[in-house]
Amino acid sequence: MSRRAQRPELEFGSDSFLDVVCNIVGILIILIVVVGLKVQRQPREQEALAAARIEATRADQATILAERQRTLDQLNTAEAEAAQAVSTLESQSAEAEGKIRQAMEAQELANQQLVALQEKSDRTQKQAADLESDKAAIAVRVASLKAAIDEKGREALNAGKILATAMKAEQDLSKKLETTVAETQELRELLEKTEEAAVPKNRLQHRLSPVTKPAEKEELHFRVSEGRISRVPLEELLERLKDQVMTRRTAVMRFNQFDGVVGPVDGYTMSYTVEKDGPSTLEALQSGDGITRINVTRWTITPDDSLVAETIEEAVRPGSRYRQRIETTLPDSVVTMWVYPDSFKGFSTLREVAHGLQLRVAARPLPEGTPIVGSPSGSRSTAQ
Repeated sequence: MSRRAQRPELEFGSDSFLDVVCNIVGILIILIVVVGLKVQRQPREQEALAAARIEATRADQATILAERQRTLDQLNTAEAEAAQAVSTLESQSAEAEGKIRQAMEAQELANQQLVALQEKSDRTQKQAADLESDKAAIAVRVASLKAAIDEKGREALNAGKILATAMKAEQDLSKKLETTVAETQELRELLEKTEEAAVPKNRLQHRLSPVTKPAEKEELHFRVSEGRISRVPLEELLERLKDQVMTRRTAVMRFNQFDGVVGPVDGYTMSYTVEKDGPSTLEALQSGDGITRINVTRWTITPDDSLVAETIEEAVRPGSRYRQRIETTLPDSVVTMWVYPDSFKGFSTLREVAHGLQLRVAARPLPEGTPIVGSPSGSRSTAQ
């Protein structure tokens, strides 16, 4: 068998290969150049973009900062306004509290004044009731005296008729008539004395040399000033003083001295000073004698606005407070009168009324403006 004929092999062309290599190298060079240009341009764009971003960020931050600054200013303004409002409210609150305190003090003062006025009104009503009762008693007495006078007058008239119709009983009827007329005259004189008892009469009296004795029994105190007389409730004030000292004896024992005020009682108040008399605690422990006394060293009595006094002309009339006081006291008691210079003339009239009731009278003159003062070292009243 015959061989096939071999085809001739293609020849490798170097020119085409070189063309291809050159084209590839050219393309690579172009690509490198393009990439280099892009690489050169890219940092500038990035820097511009970064700068733009930075500027935008700065603008945003400036805007945010401005807004925050405005917010801060608004907050500061609001805080200042709030602080001012708080200060205003605090001042208004303090002012309101001051007004409330003033109102409460004014209300308390008004309540105290109302209580004082109520007490004064009660005393006035009681005095008016006493005066009305005294007036009614005097009216009843005057009516009884007038009825007795009328009865005696009727008896006298009947006696005259009997004398005219019965001549035989002339002597007996004359005696009876004389007796009736005498009794009628006595009743008339008694009525006139009752109606004119308040009118003092100037008369000359002869007195023996007075015998004076210190007051040892019951003693009534009166204050005579500006032509008016009022009772000084010394015993009642001293009782209140004792009660107050007993309730505050701890303070007296601690400070050795205590000043206090009691009253008012019937228009008078008493200020006093008490002191502790006795050994100290160390001396008591050393000697064994622990007895401590509390002594009143001084007291002063002064009138207040609630004092109700009566004139001397009113005091000497029947049914007056002065006469009621001295008429109900025991015989041989002492009536001590603290007399001021402007009332020396009326003192004798008051003394005569007391002497008429068998009471002894002690006069204690006081200078004008001097209060009634007492102490353990003072003197007793000397009465006549």
